[in-house]
Amino acid sequence: MNPSTQLAPALMLGLIGALPWQTQAQTAPASGVQIFGVIDAAVGSVTSPSGVNALDKPVNKQLSGGLSTSNWGLRGQEDLGEGRQAIFELSSFIRNESGAAGRSDALPAPVNVAADPYFSRAAWLGLSDARLGRVRLGNITTLLFTNSVTSNALGDSTTFSPINLLTFVGSPLSGGTAWANSVVYDSPVRAGLSGSLAYAASQNLGGPNSAARLAYAQGAFNSSLAWQSVNRNPVTFADGTSSNDTRAWQWAASYDFSPLKVFGHLGQTQNRGTAAAPQAVRYRVWDLSASLPIGAGRWLAGYGSRTTGNTPTAVAATAAGGNVSRKVLTLGYDHYLSARTEVYVLASQDQTRTRQQAATPVLVNATGHSFAVGIRHRF
Repeated sequence: MNPSTQLAPALMLGLIGALPWQTQAQTAPASGVQIFGVIDAAVGSVTSPSGVNALDKPVNKQLSGGLSTSNWGLRGQEDLGEGRQAIFELSSFIRNESGAAGRSDALPAPVNVAADPYFSRAAWLGLSDARLGRVRLGNITTLLFTNSVTSNALGDSTTFSPINLLTFVGSPLSGGTAWANSVVYDSPVRAGLSGSLAYAASQNLGGPNSAARLAYAQGAFNSSLAWQSVNRNPVTFADGTSSNDTRAWQWAASYDFSPLKVFGHLGQTQNRGTAAAPQAVRYRVWDLSASLPIGAGRWLAGYGSRTTGNTPTAVAATAAGGNVSRKVLTLGYDHYLSARTEVYVLASQDQTRTRQQAATPVLVNATGHSFAVGIRHRF
């Protein structure tokens, strides 16, 4: 590997590799391949991140993802001249507490989470042009997940970030955080404005999926709007808790008051059911989070809510789905030992109100608490 092609430390501080807001804002190496990744290890007491139910109790465990899901990969580019490049990324999730690949093994209904293939985080090839933007083909992070993690004090955490938990983990949303069989176009940035379009072919499985995102960044202010439609297929990786067709939109914004930086989201997920059993249940989702630098670290806080005025289908007492409401509060401190290594402590409270099965369906309240101490290293 040519040392001149290594990523600069500033690039490695990005939340997710090779997404539009990173590559378009920086000058990429002319040609080469880079190894990159994040190892996140934590210990703590964690209640189900899918949303607590009346029978859930905290579990003492080791995590491979308190602030970030551990992952590693290869990213490369070849200079084709005249501002054009061939680009690719192959990256995999890691369960560093055991050495296993992926985030989890296959889980049956009602969770409906597929086992992660080795390069389930990203596996794509594309072409970029400094004037026209870029096109990527393969397994690619969804535009909705990109929208969520880039305007969020707790970044890409799917264990403690309220907006990520409410939108992607134990939620009515289908489609997961990456789509297979995708074609994605990312525009160049013009006067702070950029956009992306995504289409995931069904490959004879049903579907297809489609999405769009528009983003604006100028000085201390950032704002973006994402929309997606999922027809449950293609079969995606870690597809969430829903086997239904869904549509969702999300508006995100942030402002850096220096030193305090404030983030927010407002959105909606519509559970449309299936062709055999149509539904029209809408869930409103919002959150606020903040990051306040203190010395060599930063205080983190986030609060989010998901509610519905409709009546979700009643579920068993052991199921995480069917929430009438879910509210998550997270507080934490993140201390930097260097530009690439940090230690952190996080605590959260998760409250749900769920319509549960009975002779006469009843609403049951549940509260869970999670706590973790961890270390995160980027390379």
